Amino acid sequence: MCLPAARPRLADLTGIILSFTCLIHCLALPLALLLAPALSRWIALPEGVHAAILLLALPAAAIAMRDGWRRHRRLAPTMLAVVGLGLLALGLSAHEGWITAADPESADRLLTSIGAITLAAAHLVNWRWRHRGGGHRLAA
Repeated sequence: MCLPAARPRLADLTGIILSFTCLIHCLALPLALLLAPALSRWIALPEGVHAAILLLALPAAAIAMRDGWRRHRRLAPTMLAVVGLGLLALGLSAHEGWITAADPESADRLLTSIGAITLAAAHLVNWRWRHRGGGHRLAA
């Protein structure tokens, strides 16, 4: 059972895990495919995995950043999260061919990797500032 105070912490943790999962998918999977082409049949993920990760990251970031704002009143984590989510969305757009790029696969990998790192940083900063002593705390 999630207590109200535990939900934002869970949202931050979920956001961090999803960001790093995305990063691992974007960087490790291509390396694994290059090193072991025979394994590509077993490692390949469904096409919808990019959209699914983004759809899970959006509410996790929204919940975590909202609670962070209520506690520490700092806008930096939210701005980082918006930039990270935007880059993830651009990566998805490149992957799906919705935006034109000279090399869509490289654009997808680059945008998604930078977006995942930025979003993870937003969650880490938010987590740190929220759990720091002496921060602002408002009743819900």
